[in-house]
Amino acid sequence: MPVLEAIDVVKDYGDGSVTVHAVRGVDLRVARGEFLAIMGPSGCGKSTLLHMLGGIEEPTSGRVLLDSKDFGGLGDHDRSIIRRRSIGFVFQKMNLLPSLSALDNVALPLRIDGLSRSQAHEQSRAALEQVGIADRASHVPHQLSGGEQQRVAVARALVISPSVILADEPTGALDSANGQRIVELLCECVRQGQTVVMVTHDAGVAQHAHRTLHMRDGRIDDEAVSPTEPQVVRDSTASDGER
Repeated sequence: MPVLEAIDVVKDYGDGSVTVHAVRGVDLRVARGEFLAIMGPSGCGKSTLLHMLGGIEEPTSGRVLLDSKDFGGLGDHDRSIIRRRSIGFVFQKMNLLPSLSALDNVALPLRIDGLSRSQAHEQSRAALEQVGIADRASHVPHQLSGGEQQRVAVARALVISPSVILADEPTGALDSANGQRIVELLCECVRQGQTVVMVTHDAGVAQHAHRTLHMRDGRIDDEAVSPTEPQVVRDSTASDGER
């Protein structure tokens, strides 16, 4: 039973002569505990597909199922609850709130879900410890390097203990050392039984996945399966010096 499934998913923008066919009838199954990479040129529909898998965007037609539950059969409120409790998002631009500390950025989804400040902070400190940045908990985003900011974003995704992590170009804005650290964190999530779906332009990043799908013109064009478990190449010289 797949944890995440897309069935003949289509996404169109606009109408009539100016309709953009972003995703054109994609079928996809993601197994529990799988690390799936989605690659393709800019504009091929991979980020749109990821957003539909996470319930951020609704498909024009077709269905998206999480644990066999159809997103399309749910109202906005119920979809929001599922996203908040079951899906962790990691974005290339981090989407951190500039006025909040790293700790409060990580705690935000917990606070929105009704946890007390003390409970949310306790869980958020543990998440920051998990990504190796607990010592920066009181810093606001502009006081953090790019690599540190992305690790805060990963901690925010992990703090809800999601069954699925969706990562949209999580290393795209980082230098190679910091990008490697993010991939290492995602691989560790998979080793702990979580499911990761990652959009990336970087073939070197995608090689760590169990399986890689290649998209072109809104469709899945090709699929490659890794012959081994996801591997992480550790670099003892990795630094957060890049901003």
